Amino acid sequence: MAAIESKGAAGLGALKLGMDALAGFVGFGCVIASVLGLYVTVPGLVAADGADWLWMRLAYAASMAVGFLIVRFCAYAIAKRKCAVLLAGSLVGFAAMVGVLFVPADSQLVRLCFHCVMALGLSLLVVQWFSYICSQPYRMVLMLVAAGIAAGIAGCLIEGYLVEVAARTMLVVMWAVSLGCMAALVRFRPDDALPPVIGNRESDKRSKILWTSTIMLSFSSFEFGLVVSVASEAGAAALCLGAAFCAAVLLAIDCMNKRVVTERGMSPITPPLTMLSFVVMFLFDDIVQMMALCFLAALFSIYTVFGWAAMAEHTRISRLSPLHTFSKARFYDYIAMALGLAFGFAVFSMAQHGGLLAVQVSAVVAIAYSFLAAFCHKARFPEAGVEDVGHVSLPETKGLWKKRCRAVCEQHGLSERQYEVLMLVAQGRNAKYIEQALTISLSTAQTHIRNIYRKTGVHSRQELLNLIEDTKLYGED
Repeated sequence: MAAIESKGAAGLGALKLGMDALAGFVGFGCVIASVLGLYVTVPGLVAADGADWLWMRLAYAASMAVGFLIVRFCAYAIAKRKCAVLLAGSLVGFAAMVGVLFVPADSQLVRLCFHCVMALGLSLLVVQWFSYICSQPYRMVLMLVAAGIAAGIAGCLIEGYLVEVAARTMLVVMWAVSLGCMAALVRFRPDDALPPVIGNRESDKRSKILWTSTIMLSFSSFEFGLVVSVASEAGAAALCLGAAFCAAVLLAIDCMNKRVVTERGMSPITPPLTMLSFVVMFLFDDIVQMMALCFLAALFSIYTVFGWAAMAEHTRISRLSPLHTFSKARFYDYIAMALGLAFGFAVFSMAQHGGLLAVQVSAVVAIAYSFLAAFCHKARFPEAGVEDVGHVSLPETKGLWKKRCRAVCEQHGLSERQYEVLMLVAQGRNAKYIEQALTISLSTAQTHIRNIYRKTGVHSRQELLNLIEDTKLYGED
């Protein structure tokens, strides 16, 4: 009888875990669909012409940047009060969306205020979902983010093909579902949904994010703003969303297998292809322009997945404040996106009146991007002396190298003791030294080394060092 009860409890636990994971996937997918709908679907439902689209999207980007700025400076207080402010702000934003989509307002100023409140509330909900992602195991984060972004893009695509009332209703439902899933997780799984209470200064002190990486990620958001503006004006929004959806789906499938596609593997080909896309965007006919836009959209989708997953991993390993870290990065991203929105609209207008000027401006941006990429690219693993067996301890083990070792342990399921052994092996220590350093038997030290090699899939110390070096934390170039 006891065995039956034990099996029943285990089954209920597995079911609960499955429902929690399902709620996280659905809620995260819906919040991505809400963000995309804000920039792609909503302007088409409430704006009259292209100029209105531009100003509305600029208001959205500025409002979301303000929301992230507020969370950045108030992250400690928000986490200490269990994110009640974030949920309340998201609820207010949801009410503003209902008002924008279903309640007509005569005053243009009133409509603008509703739009700004809606975007600000959505930024608060996005921050809350990042905290949930940070609490998930490493192996699930990349797949969750890729699948959630794919689902969100699919939802936005569906909205674009619905009639006006149905599209408005779906937008409201998406936001309501996301908010409801987050409220349920806060209620029943607070350890996952609520971030740790960490001071902003303490978080910044432990963070090793490079400012050059912030620049490159902000430029990616600039590309997104440009794609949204040009694609909307050219009538290619659906094609761009389709390309981004395919990229996210393929990445999700790759995450479930052997992870052939990695950010490191894409880094040599991304800059030249991005530059080529900028150059040919207004140089040839509409087909080439759409191909360039689709490529940039797919690239943004892929790097959004990598960026979210890498930031979540870095936040967890370095014990940072999820609210402060994420909102700080997103503030700069949305400022850059606002610039991309304005630039895309301006260049498309130039192309309509004279293609040569638009080509010249796009070429200047491509050249600027090439210099930016070259300047911001640094050696990702500059540590010297890592393979020097004669050194007892290395300064790198106190910084990024130690964090990479911790990341390897998280990724491959190593125990805390195996982490200690890994650190010593990476310094060139043999089993005899590990026996004395950790006060364990020689056979136990040898067993730990064999298990580390087996779990990580390597066959020598050199391969183990290569694995540690190939592990990229968020913020490293």
